[in-house]
Amino acid sequence: MIATSSSIGEALTAATRRLREAGQPTPRLDAELLLAHVTGRDRTWLLAHPEAGLEEGDAFSAAVERRASGEPVAYIRGFKEWRSLRIRTDARALIPRPETELVVETAATEILSRLARQPSTVAWDLATGSGAIALALALDFRRELADDRLRLIASDISTEALALAAENLAEHGVEDGVELVVADLLASAGDRLPRPDVVTANLPYVSSAEVDARFGSLGFEPRVALDGGPDGLDVMSRFLADVPLHAAPGATLILELGVDQVATMKQLAPIGASMSVVPDFAGLDRVVRIELPA
Repeated sequence: MIATSSSIGEALTAATRRLREAGQPTPRLDAELLLAHVTGRDRTWLLAHPEAGLEEGDAFSAAVERRASGEPVAYIRGFKEWRSLRIRTDARALIPRPETELVVETAATEILSRLARQPSTVAWDLATGSGAIALALALDFRRELADDRLRLIASDISTEALALAAENLAEHGVEDGVELVVADLLASAGDRLPRPDVVTANLPYVSSAEVDARFGSLGFEPRVALDGGPDGLDVMSRFLADVPLHAAPGATLILELGVDQVATMKQLAPIGASMSVVPDFAGLDRVVRIELPA
């Protein structure tokens, strides 16, 4: 427990020790982020005033205990800083990861290329979760959305996740630029919704055994967004088998994967499709770009 009479410096020291004992990998950083959250002060101010008294000792203790139990900092704070955006986060959806930024960058390049060659294009973000990918694209392409040159759809099988996505879109003022749809993969495409030219997806790719182990944030994030079956690729396999029926001819798929899944993906890619790998910032193969035959 953090003593109610603690100074900021003492509270940070005690919290760091508690989180280290609990096996958290970044105890000092977590302690600083949580203290900044409960006090409403930024980390720079806190570190510059270690002697200042702490009035929020009970709230800080509660936050530290939640983190010690393994709950992600993003869920405790209620947001994640991602791609210079503040994304609202809670147990309704996955926490946005740094590698997912690469999906956005690759998709933005593809959309720009298509808009240079054709009057309009349709982009669809599958398993949108918190809506982070769709939000980033909507902010990048405000003008094209307003001019009806780009149609942006985001879907999820979870209505709770879509509600969170709607909150994030509204918070950033782009709720009118994205159509939110409850759907299992691309089931609605070609029927009441158009066939997409560009598909982004962070589908479940963690093996069931890993999810069961509940390591780190996996014990708190929604299982439906994580569990990809025995090899992690059950949902991906189903998507790739069906995508030629629902996507536009020549569509581009930009998919996030787990480490060491690229070789299997080459076997799952639709007949006639070409695939390239986009390494992440650590040089790992985490994103693939699949181009369907025209």
